[in-house]
Amino acid sequence: MSKDQRSEPNTEIISDEGAIAEIGERLAASSRFAIDLEFMSADRYIPDLALVQLAWEEEGELQMVLIDGVDTKLSPIFSQIESDAVLTLAHGAKQDLSLLGTRYDVVAGAFMDTQIAAAFAGVAEQIGYGNLVDKVLGKKLDKGPQFTDWMRRPLSAKQLRYALDDVRYLLPVWDELQVRLDRAERKPWAQEESAGMARAAATRRPKELAYKGVSGSGSLKGAALGALRALAAWRDELAVSGNIPPSWILADGAAVEICRRNVKSERDLKKVRGMGSASVGKYGPAILRVAAKGRTEPVSSSGLHQLDPVWQAQATVITAMVAGRAAEVGLPLRTIAAKADAEALVRHALGQLEAEDCKLLRGWRAEVMGNDALAWLRGDATVVADKKLGVRVQVS
Repeated sequence: MSKDQRSEPNTEIISDEGAIAEIGERLAASSRFAIDLEFMSADRYIPDLALVQLAWEEEGELQMVLIDGVDTKLSPIFSQIESDAVLTLAHGAKQDLSLLGTRYDVVAGAFMDTQIAAAFAGVAEQIGYGNLVDKVLGKKLDKGPQFTDWMRRPLSAKQLRYALDDVRYLLPVWDELQVRLDRAERKPWAQEESAGMARAAATRRPKELAYKGVSGSGSLKGAALGALRALAAWRDELAVSGNIPPSWILADGAAVEICRRNVKSERDLKKVRGMGSASVGKYGPAILRVAAKGRTEPVSSSGLHQLDPVWQAQATVITAMVAGRAAEVGLPLRTIAAKADAEALVRHALGQLEAEDCKLLRGWRAEVMGNDALAWLRGDATVVADKKLGVRVQVS
Protein backbone atom coordinates (compact mmCIF):
# COMPACT_ATOMS: atom_id res chain seq x y z
CA MET A 1 0.00 0.00 0.00
CA SER A 2 1.28 3.42 -0.86
CA LYS A 3 -0.36 4.97 2.14
CA ASP A 4 1.24 4.62 5.56
CA GLN A 5 -0.66 1.96 7.52
CA ARG A 6 -0.48 4.21 10.56
CA SER A 7 -2.25 7.17 9.00
CA GLU A 8 -5.40 7.82 10.97
CA PRO A 9 -8.90 7.83 9.50
CA ASN A 10 -11.77 9.63 11.08
CA THR A 11 -12.29 7.86 14.43
CA GLU A 12 -15.89 8.94 14.76
CA ILE A 13 -18.20 6.10 15.78
CA ILE A 14 -20.84 5.73 13.08
CA SER A 15 -24.45 5.00 14.02
CA ASP A 16 -26.41 6.67 11.19
CA GLU A 17 -28.43 4.11 9.21
CA GLY A 18 -27.72 5.76 5.88
CA ALA A 19 -23.99 5.82 6.51
CA ILE A 20 -24.01 2.16 7.55
CA ALA A 21 -25.95 1.22 4.41
CA GLU A 22 -23.34 3.05 2.31
CA ILE A 23 -20.54 1.18 4.07
CA GLY A 24 -22.31 -2.08 3.30
CA GLU A 25 -22.34 -1.16 -0.39
CA ARG A 26 -18.64 -0.30 -0.31
CA LEU A 27 -17.87 -3.65 1.30
CA ALA A 28 -19.93 -5.42 -1.36
CA ALA A 29 -17.89 -3.67 -4.05
CA SER A 30 -14.63 -4.88 -2.51
CA SER A 31 -13.21 -8.36 -2.80
CA ARG A 32 -12.54 -8.67 0.93
CA PHE A 33 -12.73 -6.86 4.24
CA ALA A 34 -11.41 -7.29 7.78
CA ILE A 35 -13.61 -7.22 10.85
CA ASP A 36 -13.27 -7.28 14.61
CA LEU A 37 -15.87 -6.89 17.34
CA GLU A 38 -15.71 -5.40 20.79
CA PHE A 39 -18.31 -6.65 23.23
CA MET A 40 -19.15 -6.98 26.90
CA SER A 41 -19.53 -10.49 28.29
CA ALA A 42 -19.23 -9.85 32.04
CA ASP A 43 -22.39 -10.85 33.94
CA ARG A 44 -24.05 -11.90 30.67
CA TYR A 45 -24.89 -15.25 29.10
CA ILE A 46 -24.81 -13.80 25.59
CA PRO A 47 -22.39 -10.86 25.18
CA ASP A 48 -23.66 -7.43 24.17
CA LEU A 49 -22.13 -6.06 20.98
CA ALA A 50 -20.47 -2.69 21.57
CA LEU A 51 -18.34 -1.83 18.54
CA VAL A 52 -17.67 -3.08 15.02
CA GLN A 53 -14.31 -2.33 13.40
CA LEU A 54 -13.98 -2.70 9.63
CA ALA A 55 -11.13 -2.32 7.16
CA TRP A 56 -11.12 -2.69 3.37
CA GLU A 57 -9.38 -1.26 0.32
CA GLU A 58 -10.55 1.19 -2.31
CA GLU A 59 -8.21 1.97 -5.19
CA GLY A 60 -5.27 0.65 -3.20
CA GLU A 61 -5.98 2.79 -0.16
CA LEU A 62 -6.89 1.39 3.25
CA GLN A 63 -10.30 2.40 4.57
CA MET A 64 -11.23 1.92 8.22
CA VAL A 65 -14.40 2.71 10.15
CA LEU A 66 -15.89 2.17 13.57
CA ILE A 67 -19.59 1.38 13.82
CA ASP A 68 -21.61 1.58 17.00
CA GLY A 69 -22.93 -1.82 18.01
CA VAL A 70 -25.33 -0.49 20.66
CA ASP A 71 -28.94 -0.19 19.45
CA THR A 72 -27.78 0.14 15.83
CA LYS A 73 -29.24 -1.59 12.76
CA LEU A 74 -26.32 -3.53 11.33
CA SER A 75 -28.04 -5.62 8.65
CA PRO A 76 -26.03 -4.01 5.77
CA ILE A 77 -22.83 -5.23 7.46
CA PHE A 78 -24.25 -8.62 8.43
CA SER A 79 -25.32 -9.29 4.86
CA GLN A 80 -21.73 -8.86 3.70
CA ILE A 81 -20.44 -11.20 6.43
CA GLU A 82 -22.91 -13.80 5.16
CA SER A 83 -21.96 -13.23 1.52
CA ASP A 84 -20.10 -15.89 -0.44
CA ALA A 85 -18.90 -13.23 -2.89
CA VAL A 86 -16.80 -11.16 -0.47
CA LEU A 87 -14.14 -12.63 1.81
CA THR A 88 -14.49 -11.80 5.51
CA LEU A 89 -11.18 -11.79 7.39
CA ALA A 90 -10.84 -11.96 11.16
CA HIS A 91 -8.37 -13.22 13.75
CA GLY A 92 -9.17 -15.70 16.50
CA ALA A 93 -12.82 -15.04 15.76
CA LYS A 94 -14.59 -17.91 17.50
CA GLN A 95 -16.19 -15.66 20.14
CA ASP A 96 -17.10 -13.00 17.58
CA LEU A 97 -18.75 -15.56 15.32
CA SER A 98 -20.57 -17.12 18.25
CA LEU A 99 -21.99 -13.73 19.23
CA LEU A 100 -23.10 -13.02 15.66
CA GLY A 101 -24.74 -16.43 15.33
CA THR A 102 -26.38 -16.53 18.75
CA ARG A 103 -27.68 -12.98 18.92
CA TYR A 104 -28.23 -12.11 15.25
CA ASP A 105 -28.48 -15.46 13.41
CA VAL A 106 -25.54 -14.44 11.23
CA VAL A 107 -23.34 -17.21 9.80
CA ALA A 108 -20.23 -16.19 7.89
CA GLY A 109 -20.12 -17.09 4.20
CA ALA A 110 -16.70 -16.74 2.58
CA PHE A 111 -14.52 -16.55 5.69
CA MET A 112 -10.87 -16.86 6.72
CA ASP A 113 -9.49 -16.79 10.24
CA THR A 114 -5.89 -15.58 10.12
CA GLN A 115 -5.08 -17.47 13.32
CA ILE A 116 -6.02 -20.71 11.57
CA ALA A 117 -4.20 -19.61 8.41
CA ALA A 118 -1.05 -18.88 10.44
CA ALA A 119 -1.03 -22.44 11.80
CA PHE A 120 -1.29 -24.00 8.35
CA ALA A 121 1.27 -21.56 6.95
CA GLY A 122 3.79 -22.73 9.54
CA VAL A 123 3.96 -19.43 11.44
CA ALA A 124 2.65 -20.64 14.81
CA GLU A 125 -0.31 -22.38 16.41
CA GLN A 126 -2.90 -20.30 18.28
CA ILE A 127 -0.82 -17.16 17.76
CA GLY A 128 -2.18 -13.87 19.05
CA TYR A 129 -2.92 -11.02 16.67
CA GLY A 130 -0.15 -8.73 17.94
CA ASN A 131 2.48 -11.46 17.72
CA LEU A 132 1.30 -12.41 14.24
CA VAL A 133 1.59 -8.82 13.01
CA ASP A 134 5.09 -8.68 14.49
CA LYS A 135 6.20 -12.00 12.97
CA VAL A 136 4.73 -11.41 9.52
CA LEU A 137 5.04 -7.65 9.05
CA GLY A 138 7.65 -6.71 11.66
CA LYS A 139 5.35 -4.14 13.26
CA LYS A 140 4.83 -3.75 17.01
CA LEU A 141 1.32 -3.04 18.24
CA ASP A 142 0.46 -1.07 21.33
CA LYS A 143 -1.30 -3.38 23.79
CA GLY A 144 -3.75 -0.56 24.29
CA PRO A 145 -6.12 0.09 27.18
CA GLN A 146 -6.91 -3.02 29.17
CA PHE A 147 -10.31 -3.94 30.63
CA THR A 148 -12.12 -1.30 28.58
CA ASP A 149 -15.85 -0.88 29.06
CA TRP A 150 -16.68 -0.75 25.35
CA MET A 151 -20.33 0.00 26.07
CA ARG A 152 -19.47 3.37 27.60
CA ARG A 153 -19.85 6.51 25.54
CA PRO A 154 -17.89 8.50 24.68
CA LEU A 155 -14.79 6.36 24.15
CA SER A 156 -11.43 8.09 24.24
CA ALA A 157 -9.32 8.70 21.16
CA LYS A 158 -6.78 6.21 22.52
CA GLN A 159 -9.44 3.54 22.88
CA LEU A 160 -10.65 4.14 19.34
CA ARG A 161 -7.13 3.95 17.91
CA TYR A 162 -6.61 0.70 19.78
CA ALA A 163 -9.86 -0.66 18.35
CA LEU A 164 -8.80 0.27 14.81
CA ASP A 165 -5.45 -1.47 15.29
CA ASP A 166 -7.35 -4.76 15.51
CA VAL A 167 -8.20 -4.52 11.80
CA ARG A 168 -5.47 -2.18 10.55
CA TYR A 169 -3.04 -4.92 9.53
CA LEU A 170 -5.33 -7.88 8.81
CA LEU A 171 -5.33 -7.38 5.03
CA PRO A 172 -1.53 -7.21 4.56
CA VAL A 173 -1.11 -10.08 7.05
CA TRP A 174 -3.48 -12.17 4.94
CA ASP A 175 -1.57 -11.25 1.78
CA GLU A 176 1.62 -12.67 3.29
CA LEU A 177 -0.10 -15.74 4.71
CA GLN A 178 -1.63 -16.48 1.32
CA VAL A 179 1.82 -16.60 -0.24
CA ARG A 180 2.99 -19.09 2.38
CA LEU A 181 -0.16 -21.19 2.14
CA ASP A 182 0.04 -21.35 -1.65
CA ARG A 183 3.70 -22.33 -1.44
CA ALA A 184 2.83 -25.15 0.97
CA GLU A 185 -0.31 -26.05 -1.04
CA ARG A 186 -2.40 -25.71 2.11
CA LYS A 187 -4.72 -22.83 1.36
CA PRO A 188 -7.68 -25.20 0.80
CA TRP A 189 -6.97 -26.74 4.22
CA ALA A 190 -7.08 -23.33 5.91
CA GLN A 191 -10.27 -22.45 4.01
CA GLU A 192 -11.95 -25.70 5.05
CA GLU A 193 -10.93 -25.32 8.68
CA SER A 194 -12.05 -21.67 8.82
CA ALA A 195 -15.41 -22.49 7.24
CA GLY A 196 -15.96 -25.35 9.67
CA MET A 197 -15.09 -23.18 12.63
CA ALA A 198 -17.45 -20.45 11.41
CA ARG A 199 -20.35 -22.87 11.14
CA ALA A 200 -19.66 -24.49 14.51
CA ALA A 201 -19.17 -21.19 16.35
CA ALA A 202 -22.44 -19.78 15.05
CA THR A 203 -24.44 -22.87 15.98
CA ARG A 204 -25.78 -22.80 19.51
CA ARG A 205 -26.20 -26.12 21.30
CA PRO A 206 -29.94 -26.95 21.71
CA LYS A 207 -31.13 -26.60 25.29
CA GLU A 208 -32.04 -30.31 25.27
CA LEU A 209 -28.32 -31.08 24.93
CA ALA A 210 -27.12 -28.46 27.41
CA TYR A 211 -26.47 -31.19 29.98
CA LYS A 212 -23.53 -32.43 27.90
CA GLY A 213 -21.70 -29.22 28.74
CA VAL A 214 -22.26 -29.58 32.50
CA SER A 215 -19.06 -30.41 34.34
CA GLY A 216 -19.44 -33.81 36.00
CA SER A 217 -22.31 -35.00 33.81
CA GLY A 218 -20.27 -38.06 32.82
CA SER A 219 -20.59 -39.43 36.34
CA LEU A 220 -24.37 -39.79 36.01
CA LYS A 221 -26.53 -42.24 34.12
CA GLY A 222 -30.12 -43.35 33.75
CA ALA A 223 -32.67 -41.46 35.84
CA ALA A 224 -30.04 -39.23 37.42
CA LEU A 225 -28.80 -38.16 33.98
CA GLY A 226 -32.41 -37.63 32.89
CA ALA A 227 -32.84 -35.26 35.83
CA LEU A 228 -29.68 -33.38 34.87
CA ARG A 229 -30.82 -33.11 31.26
CA ALA A 230 -34.08 -31.53 32.39
CA LEU A 231 -32.38 -29.20 34.88
CA ALA A 232 -29.77 -28.06 32.35
CA ALA A 233 -32.45 -27.31 29.74
CA TRP A 234 -34.51 -25.37 32.30
CA ARG A 235 -31.44 -23.45 33.47
CA ASP A 236 -30.40 -22.66 29.90
CA GLU A 237 -33.82 -21.28 29.00
CA LEU A 238 -33.87 -19.12 32.12
CA ALA A 239 -30.34 -17.85 31.47
CA VAL A 240 -31.20 -16.89 27.90
CA SER A 241 -34.39 -15.07 28.89
CA GLY A 242 -32.57 -13.02 31.52
CA ASN A 243 -29.21 -12.97 29.76
CA ILE A 244 -27.42 -14.00 32.94
CA PRO A 245 -24.72 -16.63 33.46
CA PRO A 246 -26.26 -20.09 34.05
CA SER A 247 -24.12 -20.49 37.18
CA TRP A 248 -26.05 -17.62 38.76
CA ILE A 249 -29.13 -19.83 38.62
CA LEU A 250 -27.60 -23.20 39.46
CA ALA A 251 -23.92 -24.13 39.57
CA ASP A 252 -22.78 -27.22 37.69
CA GLY A 253 -21.54 -28.98 40.82
CA ALA A 254 -24.79 -28.35 42.66
CA ALA A 255 -26.88 -29.57 39.71
CA VAL A 256 -24.92 -32.82 39.48
CA GLU A 257 -25.14 -33.42 43.22
CA ILE A 258 -28.90 -32.76 43.29
CA CYS A 259 -29.40 -35.35 40.56
CA ARG A 260 -26.95 -37.86 42.03
CA ARG A 261 -28.60 -37.77 45.48
CA ASN A 262 -32.15 -37.48 44.14
CA VAL A 263 -32.86 -34.53 46.41
CA LYS A 264 -36.58 -34.22 47.04
CA SER A 265 -37.07 -31.39 49.54
CA GLU A 266 -36.03 -27.79 49.96
CA ARG A 267 -34.57 -28.74 53.30
CA ASP A 268 -32.21 -31.20 51.62
CA LEU A 269 -31.51 -28.71 48.84
CA LYS A 270 -29.97 -26.37 51.40
CA LYS A 271 -27.49 -29.13 52.31
CA VAL A 272 -26.13 -29.23 48.78
CA ARG A 273 -22.92 -27.27 48.39
CA GLY A 274 -23.58 -24.06 46.47
CA MET A 275 -27.28 -23.95 47.36
CA GLY A 276 -27.80 -21.16 49.88
CA SER A 277 -31.11 -20.10 51.39
CA ALA A 278 -31.53 -17.32 48.83
CA SER A 279 -31.05 -19.70 45.89
CA VAL A 280 -33.39 -22.28 47.38
CA GLY A 281 -35.98 -19.61 48.08
CA LYS A 282 -35.84 -18.28 44.52
CA TYR A 283 -35.37 -21.45 42.49
CA GLY A 284 -35.91 -24.36 44.89
CA PRO A 285 -39.48 -25.35 43.97
CA ALA A 286 -38.70 -25.22 40.24
CA ILE A 287 -35.48 -27.23 40.66
CA LEU A 288 -37.28 -29.98 42.57
CA ARG A 289 -40.16 -30.07 40.10
CA VAL A 290 -37.96 -30.13 36.99
CA ALA A 291 -35.53 -32.71 38.38
CA ALA A 292 -38.36 -35.01 39.46
CA LYS A 293 -39.94 -34.90 36.00
CA GLY A 294 -36.55 -35.48 34.39
CA ARG A 295 -36.05 -38.65 36.40
CA THR A 296 -39.14 -40.13 34.72
CA GLU A 297 -37.32 -39.79 31.37
CA PRO A 298 -33.93 -41.48 31.99
CA VAL A 299 -31.13 -40.99 29.50
CA SER A 300 -30.17 -44.33 27.98
CA SER A 301 -26.62 -45.31 27.20
CA SER A 302 -25.27 -44.10 23.87
CA GLY A 303 -24.23 -47.67 23.10
CA LEU A 304 -20.59 -46.62 22.90
CA HIS A 305 -19.01 -48.61 25.69
CA GLN A 306 -15.38 -48.24 26.63
CA LEU A 307 -13.10 -49.82 24.07
CA ASP A 308 -11.63 -53.13 25.16
CA PRO A 309 -7.84 -53.16 25.74
CA VAL A 310 -7.00 -54.51 22.28
CA TRP A 311 -8.91 -51.82 20.42
CA GLN A 312 -7.78 -49.15 22.87
CA ALA A 313 -4.24 -50.14 21.94
CA GLN A 314 -5.14 -49.64 18.28
CA ALA A 315 -6.30 -46.11 19.08
CA THR A 316 -3.02 -45.47 20.89
CA VAL A 317 -1.08 -46.58 17.80
CA ILE A 318 -3.20 -44.29 15.61
CA THR A 319 -2.42 -41.39 17.93
CA ALA A 320 1.26 -42.18 17.47
CA MET A 321 0.74 -42.30 13.69
CA VAL A 322 -0.87 -38.87 13.76
CA ALA A 323 2.05 -37.53 15.78
CA GLY A 324 4.48 -38.89 13.20
CA ARG A 325 2.52 -37.46 10.29
CA ALA A 326 2.18 -34.12 12.09
CA ALA A 327 5.97 -33.93 12.37
CA GLU A 328 6.30 -34.93 8.73
CA VAL A 329 3.97 -32.22 7.40
CA GLY A 330 5.01 -29.61 9.95
CA LEU A 331 1.66 -29.17 11.71
CA PRO A 332 0.92 -29.24 15.44
CA LEU A 333 -0.45 -32.62 16.54
CA ARG A 334 -3.66 -31.20 17.99
CA THR A 335 -4.37 -29.35 14.75
CA ILE A 336 -4.84 -32.73 13.08
CA ALA A 337 -6.50 -34.82 15.77
CA ALA A 338 -6.81 -35.62 19.46
CA LYS A 339 -6.93 -38.98 21.23
CA ALA A 340 -10.74 -38.97 21.09
CA ASP A 341 -10.56 -38.65 17.28
CA ALA A 342 -8.32 -41.73 17.09
CA GLU A 343 -10.82 -43.64 19.23
CA ALA A 344 -13.66 -42.50 16.95
CA LEU A 345 -11.81 -43.90 13.94
CA VAL A 346 -11.45 -47.26 15.71
CA ARG A 347 -15.17 -47.22 16.49
CA HIS A 348 -15.87 -46.60 12.80
CA ALA A 349 -13.78 -49.63 11.88
CA LEU A 350 -15.85 -51.62 14.39
CA GLY A 351 -19.07 -50.40 12.80
CA GLN A 352 -20.09 -48.26 15.81
CA LEU A 353 -19.79 -44.86 14.09
CA GLU A 354 -20.52 -43.53 10.64
CA ALA A 355 -17.70 -41.96 8.62
CA GLU A 356 -19.24 -38.49 8.91
CA ASP A 357 -18.91 -38.77 12.69
CA CYS A 358 -15.15 -39.30 12.42
CA LYS A 359 -13.09 -36.13 12.31
CA LEU A 360 -10.15 -38.01 10.79
CA LEU A 361 -12.23 -39.07 7.80
CA ARG A 362 -13.42 -35.59 6.85
CA GLY A 363 -11.79 -33.17 4.44
CA TRP A 364 -8.07 -32.50 4.59
CA ARG A 365 -7.59 -34.72 7.66
CA ALA A 366 -8.60 -37.77 5.64
CA GLU A 367 -5.98 -36.83 3.06
CA VAL A 368 -3.25 -36.22 5.63
CA MET A 369 -3.83 -39.19 7.94
CA GLY A 370 -7.33 -40.60 8.24
CA ASN A 371 -7.44 -42.72 5.09
CA ASP A 372 -4.03 -44.27 5.83
CA ALA A 373 -4.94 -45.01 9.43
CA LEU A 374 -8.17 -46.65 8.35
CA ALA A 375 -6.24 -48.72 5.81
CA TRP A 376 -4.01 -49.93 8.64
CA LEU A 377 -7.02 -50.86 10.78
CA ARG A 378 -8.34 -52.90 7.86
CA GLY A 379 -5.03 -54.67 7.35
CA ASP A 380 -4.13 -52.89 4.11
CA ALA A 381 -1.13 -51.01 5.53
CA THR A 382 1.71 -51.54 7.96
CA VAL A 383 3.26 -49.41 10.69
CA VAL A 384 6.95 -48.60 10.56
CA ALA A 385 9.25 -46.77 12.94
CA ASP A 386 11.24 -43.76 11.76
CA LYS A 387 14.13 -42.45 13.88
CA LYS A 388 13.28 -38.84 13.03
CA LEU A 389 9.52 -38.84 12.64
CA GLY A 390 8.50 -41.67 14.96
CA VAL A 391 5.67 -44.08 14.13
CA ARG A 392 4.50 -43.91 10.53
CA VAL A 393 1.99 -45.77 8.42
CA GLN A 394 3.04 -47.38 5.14
CA VAL A 395 0.26 -48.35 2.76
CA SER A 396 0.84 -51.74 1.18
